[in-house]
Amino acid sequence: MGIREKLNEKPGLTAGVVGGIVVIAIVWTIYSTRSPSAAPIKTQNTVFYTEDDGATYYPGDYTSLARDLGANGKPVARACVFQYGSEKPFVAWMEVYTNGGKQNLIKFYAVAANLQKPPPEGLDSELLVKKPGGKTWISMRGNAGQAKEIRTVPAKGGQEAKAVRPG
Repeated sequence: MGIREKLNEKPGLTAGVVGGIVVIAIVWTIYSTRSPSAAPIKTQNTVFYTEDDGATYYPGDYTSLARDLGANGKPVARACVFQYGSEKPFVAWMEVYTNGGKQNLIKFYAVAANLQKPPPEGLDSELLVKKPGGKTWISMRGNAGQAKEIRTVPAKGGQEAKAVRPG
């Protein structure tokens, strides 16, 4: 006896199973298409920020990159955090956007579909970088060689530093 015959023998059971599948599909569709304001979406789209030149850092979402001031009213910068083995993580360098870059970020994040995305790669040329304790911010566009040097974390005792991500 095939599946078709068994389904024809028990139409009530068949209808119940099909109905259950339809209900599950509807619930899944509603849940997966809710707006971000209705339910927070967990993502890996977070980075670290610092307000004290890299002495401390905290996690935040990508949209915070367009801000000038952090929660404490101090200038905020993205903190690029690394770690050698089991040593304490440290801020290797910091990044901020030029005023033009911030304006482009504001426009980018004004589109709801972009809220869970990282900044567009084309904005990298609008970054300014510096090491903690450094005196001046270096332009990725104007001083690419010096900026690359700042963004390099050398090996220590033969051990490579690994990037640390929030979460």
